[in-house]
Amino acid sequence: MNLQVSVVLLFIFLTGGYSLKCYSCKTDLTGSCAAKEETCAAGVCYTIGSSVSITVKGCIPVCVPGTMSCCDTDLCNAADGVYKGSFLLLVSPLLFYFLFQ
Repeated sequence: MNLQVSVVLLFIFLTGGYSLKCYSCKTDLTGSCAAKEETCAAGVCYTIGSSVSITVKGCIPVCVPGTMSCCDTDLCNAADGVYKGSFLLLVSPLLFYFLFQ
């Protein structure tokens, strides 16, 4: 039992502090957007797009509804819209299954 508690506490402490990761980019004249990962201390990720193929992505302290699309999970403003969750979150159920079986 002590091993199980130790492993759970280890995972809790290894997750560290919360900092949001967003994609950040601005479209150039060709319409392409080379997104880079940006770490935000506070706020939300946002995407602003228009009908003339201009896209801006990044971090912003406060979302303004109606003018932009905002989200608050890591890398949630991706172009493909696929949520890329934490590896720890995906592996945790499997780990607990084997530990507490």
